[in-house]
Amino acid sequence: MNKNDKIHVCHLVYSFDIGGLERVIANCITTLDKNRYHHSIIALTEIGSFISEIDVDIDSYSLNKISGHDFKLHLKLYDLLKKIKPDVLHSYNLSTIEYHWLAPLVGVKLRVHAEHGRDSYDINGSVTKYKILRRVMSPFINRFIAVSEDLSDWLKYEVHIYNKKVALINNGIDTEYYRPNTSDLSLKFSFAEKFVFGHVSRLHPIKNQAFIIDSFIEACRQSPHFDQNCILVIVGDGPDKEKLEQRVAGCPEIADKIIFTGAKTNVRDYYDAFDVFVMASLAEGIPMTLLESMSMSVPHLVTAVGGIKEVCVSQVTGVSIPNDKLDSYSSKMIELFENKQDLESFSDNSRKRIVKYYSQDAMVESYHQLYHTAIN
Repeated sequence: MNKNDKIHVCHLVYSFDIGGLERVIANCITTLDKNRYHHSIIALTEIGSFISEIDVDIDSYSLNKISGHDFKLHLKLYDLLKKIKPDVLHSYNLSTIEYHWLAPLVGVKLRVHAEHGRDSYDINGSVTKYKILRRVMSPFINRFIAVSEDLSDWLKYEVHIYNKKVALINNGIDTEYYRPNTSDLSLKFSFAEKFVFGHVSRLHPIKNQAFIIDSFIEACRQSPHFDQNCILVIVGDGPDKEKLEQRVAGCPEIADKIIFTGAKTNVRDYYDAFDVFVMASLAEGIPMTLLESMSMSVPHLVTAVGGIKEVCVSQVTGVSIPNDKLDSYSSKMIELFENKQDLESFSDNSRKRIVKYYSQDAMVESYHQLYHTAIN
């Protein structure tokens, strides 16, 4: 231990900027007892402006990894770990796991690797070489964390990680912060009494926003009433932004009904303005924006993939469909718009479920027990 005998947790990520994973890390850092813990963040590539959202004294390092295999990065990370001497190395997702062999060499007491979701190049978690990599690195890792039962079962029964090494810690959010009618409602009024389908996420192929757009366009074509009264608001930024904007521009008859806001920090204002939260991911762990919107009593329309199946109860908290078939999704959009009486019960049930099962306090306590018990 160092930093006045606090437990030093080093978070190893590929990059650190706005995203669900980064928000989980930030929430843990700011909520864990500051008298017991000190944190550092190492990004293999770059650290973005989101780090300024963490109002706790932390150390941060960008290693500026070059594209492809960067073998010198192992030496660079070894030197850094030897210098900062963390008690815990907590890595996240596949891109960081190969560096765990360094941790025992520099005396790291607890080595943790967390799987927060799927990658676009391995949506089903079935690529053999990546499963082998996880097994090869397993002897250097004390604990694997899965954020959903889906990922936990996958680690145990498909990757074949020793069962006792795998722990399930659900993502959680601050349900007091994310509660309905606590934001600036002027945004809701600015949408001119339209029925708002809303989406908040990084704009990335695995999030399948093109499918959401196509489904909304199809719903507009099927129902004139829907077309006249509904809009789609997409909050976020990412590598797919330009492609998605071009997709909308190619349909001028609905271009004014689909709004791209870019990345926003005032997401509560948007959740309060949404009538239905939409998500059509190809794969997921437990998405933070889904938890946040449900905590703010926003019903949802989602594809039932990964951990989403555990969070959402179809026809209780919203509507889940088993696949990303456009006709099914667009039809459900129209149904939710036309049957508004269902939305009230969906709204109440959504918040109750998040408060009961996905609180930030429970998540942080689980990480505290993991870190504290292992170190002591």
